[in-house]
Amino acid sequence: MVFGSYLQRLFRGAAWLAVVSLLVLPACGKAVVPTGTVKGTVTLDGEPYDNAAVMFLSLQTGQGGSADIQSGGSFALVDPLPVGSYKVFLAPKASTANLEEAAPVTIDTNVPDKYWNEAGTDITADVKEGENTVTVELKK
Repeated sequence: MVFGSYLQRLFRGAAWLAVVSLLVLPACGKAVVPTGTVKGTVTLDGEPYDNAAVMFLSLQTGQGGSADIQSGGSFALVDPLPVGSYKVFLAPKASTANLEEAAPVTIDTNVPDKYWNEAGTDITADVKEGENTVTVELKK
């Protein structure tokens, strides 16, 4: 009889441990990082610019996003970015050419070289939680 009572207490204790684990363990998971959506415009010397893609890169985390710049200089990143500071630079637009044939990649020489890489650009954007509208002003 003592042995049966011991087993009942053991099983009851194990059941409580399982319930507590199910409630506590999800809180021990990875913290949710706040994010923000990014859209905006790109200008070159005050005029809308659309002959490239715009890139956002966090030098702290390595995370980033990009979007082709549309007619009129507008862009919108598809995926939200984690909140933080980002370097903003240009890259050639995604190719729509036949993928079976290699095509040379060219950059617009009307835009200064410093805007074509994260190391040279002097443009930064702080992404905050929620919606962000960024104006990327390129200057010759």
